[in-house]
Parts: sequence; structure tokens; C-alpha cells
Amino acid sequence: MHSKTVNYLTATLGSLIFAGASQAAGAGSQSIEPSVIRLGEAARLTISESGNSPLTPPMVAGLEFVATSQAQRMESINGVSSTTTSVTYEVIPQQAGVFTIPSTLPDAQPLVLTVNPGSNANTGRSAAQGGIAPGNSAQSATSALPAGATRLNADGSAFVRLRLAKHQLYVGETVPVDIQVGMREGFVASLNGLPTLNGDAFTLNKLSTEPVRTEEVINGKPFTVLSWHSALAAVKPGSLSLTIETPLTVRMRTTARPDASLLGDAGLGDLLNDPMFQNFFGTTTEKEVTVASAPMTFSVLELPVQNRPADFSGAVGHFTVSSGISEDHATLGDPITLRMRVSGEGSFDRVSSPMLHVAPDWKTYTPTAAFKAEDDIGYHGEKTFEQPLIATRAGTDSVPEVGFSWFDPTTKRYVEAHTAPLSVTVAPGSAGETTAADATAAGQSTSSPAPQQAAATASNSAPGDGLRADHVETGGGPTTLRPHFYQPSYIAAPSALLAALSGGLLWARRRDRRRAGADGSETSDLQVYVARMEEAIVSRDAQLFFKSARAALQIALAARWHCSPSAIDQKSIDARLGGNNQLTRVFDMADESVYSGIKPSTINFAQWKPIIERYLSAEAVT
Repeated sequence: MHSKTVNYLTATLGSLIFAGASQAAGAGSQSIEPSVIRLGEAARLTISESGNSPLTPPMVAGLEFVATSQAQRMESINGVSSTTTSVTYEVIPQQAGVFTIPSTLPDAQPLVLTVNPGSNANTGRSAAQGGIAPGNSAQSATSALPAGATRLNADGSAFVRLRLAKHQLYVGETVPVDIQVGMREGFVASLNGLPTLNGDAFTLNKLSTEPVRTEEVINGKPFTVLSWHSALAAVKPGSLSLTIETPLTVRMRTTARPDASLLGDAGLGDLLNDPMFQNFFGTTTEKEVTVASAPMTFSVLELPVQNRPADFSGAVGHFTVSSGISEDHATLGDPITLRMRVSGEGSFDRVSSPMLHVAPDWKTYTPTAAFKAEDDIGYHGEKTFEQPLIATRAGTDSVPEVGFSWFDPTTKRYVEAHTAPLSVTVAPGSAGETTAADATAAGQSTSSPAPQQAAATASNSAPGDGLRADHVETGGGPTTLRPHFYQPSYIAAPSALLAALSGGLLWARRRDRRRAGADGSETSDLQVYVARMEEAIVSRDAQLFFKSARAALQIALAARWHCSPSAIDQKSIDARLGGNNQLTRVFDMADESVYSGIKPSTINFAQWKPIIERYLSAEAVT
């Protein structure tokens, strides 16, 4: 059995060796592909020579040669063995032009590489960082922000980049920022979460709903770049730095060594451990990593104390202020609404105003505020303050001005804005009417009259001659001698109760029917989503598969947990099943299929299907 294993292994190695033979012994050659590229792209130079001597790359001004792979090929012709060494270089142009690459071999011809200008070229490379130097990355067309520093992770498979317009801020100042995650195709398996801020001296607004997907070439390699828009603000002064982190799953190549027990004494151990053969036995494994952006340093300044307005609330930005009222004619005691609008760009979370605190001839109430964003990050928008007012005097002809102050980071000064007074006409109420404002000002309750007022009212409403002491008001007597239980008014009461009971029973029956119909609809929807899962497996559509799985699970779990399907999310699942469960991973994969665009080849549908079906059954979640 042992000798059979050795013979089989020897035959396999022989087939691998001779299958790749394509050159005669002693031949040398070099080739480049493609021969015409754009600035920012890379070509592939392959040099092959007989023997085991090391090959050196050519030297060409304006071109950089980076070795990417080396291989050896053994041949046996008529019993004569020979070895050919091949090295592949990545040719990275530093400028446009036509370059002649001389031959390093005596019997090979020079090569010509044409580099045309390109709009998204990457020039320069930092070998120490394994990425490109700051300012040399291709600027995405997703916004007008300048390109940030690109620092690839250790294996060059991904990067996180921060793009910001300025690095000197004031405390409370909000600035737009782009967060970009670059993933090299074929090296990143999935995006495991949204980018997060690493630093307690800054705050980050919510990210834009959907990332912008672009393609970018870095160091001659294609990357898929996802860009989120947000707004960054500093919360304390000083010289501060921050980074942005993103969790990813990357594919790493591992080298599998053959079991020495299978080799026996055949002397094949050293042969199989040769680097050439390791390429045949290599495999890949997935590993979760956290990729961070290059550290970015900020100088955060304190807001000046000099000339700071008394009503300053901490808002920093560029704003305009306007005001208005709900109506310009009112009746004494009727409320009107005063509105102030603050629009522009900046830190709207710090925009605040007391409105009218004390105003002559007006009773003021606590204002309310509402913000309407004009973008998906809350940097541009309008904040509206509304305050109810009640006039305390008829004839009032105006509502006083309101004001708002902020700090302008461009001029480095405080700005105080005041609106003009608003004209309004307040008419008196009805004659003899006690208004709510008058009653409040007098400290009386409007719900019931004072005892003296009630007595006076009763006196005024009595007949002119009043009641004599010897006169008794007996009131009206019965008009019929028929018993009460035969009278229509007595019979109407139980009839009304009977009708109400019948109506209640009818409503309950219809409610049960509606519920039964709803349950049937949910069951039908569940079957639809399960069928879509099957279709997604056939078409290898990862996004459809996980979206349908999530919808089916929400319907099934909502029926068991007696809640709405929309209430079923990762947080509620973790609360019921604990944090370490595969069901949460299904929901995460549904998000990843939308945001990171995971490829069908990376999804093991046969593995996920039984997991989802198990959770669709009642036993898995009871």
C-alpha cells in the first residue's frame, strides 16, 4: 500500500511538471502585455531564462518594475533534464510616453511600451507603506472634496480613506466628509459593517443611506470603492487625530505541506517542499480583519470669548434668519403662532433660540423646534421654531422682533441677526366675555365662576317677584296611569342593550374572519419568499437569496413572537436568542449583499439553505 502511494504521487508530480513545458532547453525570452496602457494602469512583463540564476529587472527611467511572481519549470528531453526560471514583473509608469525596455537576455529583443495620458492616474508609490503617497490617489467623482491619503493594508487587498476639505476646525464646527472603503476584486470576501469613527474628540453624523460605487486603479490594480457621505464635528480643542475603521473578511493564501508519512524513503520530501510545487498545493482561507485609514491630524480651536453674544447657543456655520406669524388678525384671547426659520449650513444640532421670553402685551409659551434636512447627512437644511402667543390687551399692533446668533468660521466672528417686528391687529372679545388671558392674569380658574358671581347670576335670572315663603313649587305630575315597564321609554332601554350586544358579537366575528384572512395572507407571503430563495439558488443571485430569506424569517418569527414583521431585526433577535446565533448572521448577510455586492461564487448556498429552513421551523426559536 505504501509503494502504491509513492508511485501515485510520483506520477501526479510528473504530469504537473511536463504539462507546463512549452520551451526548449536553453531558450530565453521576454514579453509584455498589454503593450499600450494609460497612465494609472500597469503592464505585465515576463522574463524567462534557462537555468537557476537569479533574473534582474531592466532599468528604464519613468518606469517602475515590481516583481509579483517567480516560477521554475523542469523539462526532460531524451533523458536530458533542464530548468527554466520565469519572473513576472508589474510595470508601473510614472509618466506618459513611449518607453523602450531593453533586453536582459542575449537572445531576446527589446520591448516597446506605450503609455497614454489618463485622467485618474496614480503617480508615485510608497514602498514602506505598501500603498501610494498622500495626494497621489485617483480622486473620485462622487464629491468636490480633495483626495485623501490612501494606505493599503498589509496584503494590499483593501484600504479606508478619509476625504476632508479642511484640517483646522473650531469646537462645534461641522464639516462635510467622505469615507471611502476600497476593496480589491477577488481578495475581499465581504464587508462586515459600516465604517466607524475611532476617536472620542469627534462626532460623526449618520452616513448617507446608500454608498456610491466607483472603480479605481491603485498601483496598477483595480479596486471597487464604496463612498459614504457624512459630517464631522470636533467636541474639544487641541491637536487631535482620528482614524476610520471598517471590518472586512479577506481571503488569504495558505500553503499546505504534504504529509511526510506518505513519502516513505522515496526521497520526495525535499522535492515537494520546493516553492514551485507549493503553488500546486496552495489553498485560500478567509479571515476577518479591521482595516483603518491613515491617521489624520486636526488643529481644533476654542471659540473666542470676546464679543460672544449672551444668547449664543454654540452654533457654528453660515445661516440666514427669517420670521412670520400664522395670521395678522386675531381676537383678544385667541392664540397665534410665531415662527422663526434658521436656514443654511453648519451644526444644526447646536442651533437654539429662546424666541420671545418676555414680551409686553403678550403671554408667551415654550417654543418647539423641527429640523428639515436638505441632504442625507444633515449639513444643509432649515430649522423652524414655533411659539404660541396670546395677546393680553386689545389694540396690540405688533409682535416684537426675535433674534439668533452664531459663529462664522470663515470671518472668525460672531453674527447676531434680528428679524423685523411683525404687524398684527388684535380686536377685543365679545362684550361681557371673560377671556382666558384675563382669567389667568387675575389668578382665577375659567372652569367655574366664583361663588359671588354665581349668586349674582342666579339672582339676575330669577323672576321679578321671586318666591313667596308660603308658596311651594310642586312641578308637573304624571300624564298617564300606565305602568312604567309598559311605557315606550322603559322598553327602549333593554332594546338598546340587546342591539349593542348583537352588534358586538357581529364585530367580533368579523374581526376573527379578518385575522384568519391576514394569517392566510402571511402564510401565502412566506411561501412566496421561500420560492424566491429557490429561484435565487438556481440563478446564483446572492442578493435575492438573502433578502428573501430575511423577509421569510421576519414573517415566521413575527407570527411566533406576536409582533409586527418590521419589528424583527438583529437587536430583537439577539435579545431573545442571545448574541451568538446564526440567525443574526443571516440578517447581516442580507445587508452585505446590498452594500458590498458579494459575489455568487463566495456564497455556499447549500450551507445557508438548511440553516434558514431550520429557523423557519418552530423548534429552532421556541
